[in-house]
Amino acid sequence: MSSRNVYPYTVAPSDIWNHPTRTLTQSKFPFWSAIIPITGVAVSIPTTSVVYIDIQPPSGETWWIDVEYGDNGAGYLRYTPGSYDGTTFTPTWYSSSSGYGSISSRHVITNSKWFRLKGDNFATSVYNAYYIYSGFKLSKPLWSPRRINDPVVPFKLKTDLPLPDPIKPLDKYKALIYGINPNKPNDYDLAIILEEDAPLAVDPNTGFPVERYSAYILASSLADLIAKFKTGALDPVKAGYRKYLDKWRSEGIDFGI
Repeated sequence: MSSRNVYPYTVAPSDIWNHPTRTLTQSKFPFWSAIIPITGVAVSIPTTSVVYIDIQPPSGETWWIDVEYGDNGAGYLRYTPGSYDGTTFTPTWYSSSSGYGSISSRHVITNSKWFRLKGDNFATSVYNAYYIYSGFKLSKPLWSPRRINDPVVPFKLKTDLPLPDPIKPLDKYKALIYGINPNKPNDYDLAIILEEDAPLAVDPNTGFPVERYSAYILASSLADLIAKFKTGALDPVKAGYRKYLDKWRSEGIDFGI
């Protein structure tokens, strides 16, 4: 009994990462949006017959899969390496017809360029072919980096605009923030910086922040909140503003709340 394994690894994991516009920050995100569970099926190949097996993602999805395909030694196994388009089939690799054969391959496939397996049974008895695959559904880019020469407006601008009377002491925290006002999504509006570049997660080994966030509020909205806090119409603890009021008090900005 003999066996033959073919390993045409046409796509390596590194190929998925090496996008020409990928940045260091982008490399922090996974290249997959979901894991494709292990799927295994046994297929009966009738005598002197040919059976085709298609592995085809749903429309709009791109998969990176690892496929293993084997038989019980009664015929040929063939497949099209990631280039079958529904109209042509050119088998490139095949297993030996003498003994047990198997094929192992990795491919990036789509709904229009899927993966096809072919089983040829030249024997006078039924034989079985077996295939199993798993992999990843590749994700779309989470965002596109803004290049230095990109004319997109900056997110934050310094400003000399006066703050509403109830929050005038917060002058050093004011800024013009783009798109913060839901009524003016394509314009700037006066805002107060609550937290800037605050760490959300750190590297467990170094303690270095690997995820950060910033928090802003419309100046007019904060003025309304301060007024409600003072009258007791709103609880600053339940509203989530107690920590900011305490922080500002520690800096000498006391709203008496």
